[in-house]
Amino acid sequence: MLSNLLPRFSRRNLLLLLVPAAVALIAGCATDNPQSTFDTAGPVAEDQANLFKLIFWIAVVVFVLVEGGIIWITLKYRRRSENEMPVQTHGNTKLELTWTFIPTLIIIAIAIPTVIAIWDLAEPPSDEPVMTVEAVGHQWWFEFRYPEEEIVTANELRVPVGKNVVVKLHSQDVIHSFWVPKLFGKVDMVPTRENELWFRADEPGVFFGQCAEFCGVAHALMRFRVIAEPEDDYEEWVAGMRRPPVSPTDGAQRGQTLFAANCSSCHSIDGHRAGTYQGEIALQDGRWDGWLADIENSRIVSAPNLTHFGTRLTLGAGIRDLDRQTLIDWIDDPGSIKPETRMQDHGALYQTSDKTANLSAEEVADIADYLLSLVPGEADAPPATGGGGTGGGDPVEIGRTAFAANCAACHNITSDTLVGPGLAGIGDRAGSTVSGLTAEDYIRQSIVEPGAFVVDGFGPVMPSFAWLSGDELNGLVAYLKTLN
Repeated sequence: MLSNLLPRFSRRNLLLLLVPAAVALIAGCATDNPQSTFDTAGPVAEDQANLFKLIFWIAVVVFVLVEGGIIWITLKYRRRSENEMPVQTHGNTKLELTWTFIPTLIIIAIAIPTVIAIWDLAEPPSDEPVMTVEAVGHQWWFEFRYPEEEIVTANELRVPVGKNVVVKLHSQDVIHSFWVPKLFGKVDMVPTRENELWFRADEPGVFFGQCAEFCGVAHALMRFRVIAEPEDDYEEWVAGMRRPPVSPTDGAQRGQTLFAANCSSCHSIDGHRAGTYQGEIALQDGRWDGWLADIENSRIVSAPNLTHFGTRLTLGAGIRDLDRQTLIDWIDDPGSIKPETRMQDHGALYQTSDKTANLSAEEVADIADYLLSLVPGEADAPPATGGGGTGGGDPVEIGRTAFAANCAACHNITSDTLVGPGLAGIGDRAGSTVSGLTAEDYIRQSIVEPGAFVVDGFGPVMPSFAWLSGDELNGLVAYLKTLN
């Protein structure tokens, strides 16, 4: 069949087919592509690229010799007439030994440098300082935790230039794969298992990362950035992440209230406060448990920490540059930018007929302005205290502020149910709910150990708020007791 078709193609037509195919293959080797594996920026990626090049050229030699041999044998021993029978060979010992011995040498030539590279890249040099980061894969975004600095952020991993970084890889849901081509190769993120890699960025820059394991419908849109910057700039970023944001004004101030009411059950913004690191991890676990408890109807879902969101470069797990209009479009209809986001599937804000935000255009813009205002305050601003405690003042007012920041997205102060039960009358009934516990003891334990007392009809999904400061915890109890 093929032999009948080939004569129909002229050399010119064949050339027209081969040229675009060759161009496409050559384009894959472009070093200026943001995800090129050839333009390396660190020792791990460089060693991996050198190993690839070695194996590639060995493969080229094998290809040329094998294909050349096939062509030579085809031409030399082809049938020259209908009555001629090609020379028959069988059991040629020299040939048998040759095509056994040569492939063995090739495998050895590939295996030795491969094994050496695996061992060399298993761990960073022991005589050089390292920093540790935890990367957690979610459908469809990346969470980054800095345990030594007690910082939680998302989709943008900041590291100092020239320092070895150990990344501990986890997954909350399905198998993902962590890959930054210019810095390191692919390593899987597997649920219930911790994998590990290390890398070093030898030059400043913004390096594109990508999930490289099919993980669901939005897999292709699960991206991130590694931002490598000089040590001083990195330390300034760390210091800024520990400072409170500037005070919002005008529309941003209105957006703060709207955010607390509509978004704060899934997104945290208070990671600058000392002592909130473990609390954020517990919150994230609680959101996941809440989603698993009732996937179809849950109004909680794991979501990125938005502390100092205004300093970020990208939006939607690295798929868009961050600017005001794009952020407004994202808040109003995230599916128009990133299809199948869980944010739109489960957020109470989006349970409308067209799945767009149940807010006016002005309210959406106010939330966008508030999020963009989340940037570190001046370096001489007072340090934040654990959980946002004020350290003094009226306990009820402290509690009212704590409730708005931490509880209002899940609990209403009326009898209406949001994610959790309405709290109207909690001050009266708390003292008689559990025998032997006063109202104050019951409320306090419900905050610190929420799994101890679960209201009928609700799952045990509330995380512990034991990380709150003493002032804020006392204030929250005092405030809830006033809800009679």
